Amino acid sequence: MTPTAENTREAIEAGVDVIIATADGKVPVVAAGGLVDKRTVRAAFDLGAEGVYAGTAFLATEESPLAENIKQDMLKYDADDLLMFRAPNSLYRSLPGDYNCLLYGMRDGDLSRGIASFGLGISSIHSIDPVSVVVNRLNSGVIA
Repeated sequence: MTPTAENTREAIEAGVDVIIATADGKVPVVAAGGLVDKRTVRAAFDLGAEGVYAGTAFLATEESPLAENIKQDMLKYDADDLLMFRAPNSLYRSLPGDYNCLLYGMRDGDLSRGIASFGLGISSIHSIDPVSVVVNRLNSGVIA
């Protein structure tokens, strides 16, 4: 079967457990999920990715607009501690809290009124660093 947006949506609606993305040489594959250091970025490129999308790695930076208590909580938890919340059209992994909205949890640091959503890379984050340090850490997985 030739993958299309339409039959991908049909597969999701039918309850598939996984979607595998491949490139035909015309469309770059960008890897995402758990990319927080040299090892994970190198693995993504070794598996054929042409780029990476790192989200949680940049949330754990000094420049991030996250509430300071949430940044510190990131260092205490790992992926096994995250709870799954279903929202319309989405699933979120969050530090334990009550689901209301991202704003109260992440920006204001109030997990009794909102969630703090992170990816599985949280398990490999052990410090809050400047963005420049995170960029250099990720780039070290690209440079041979």
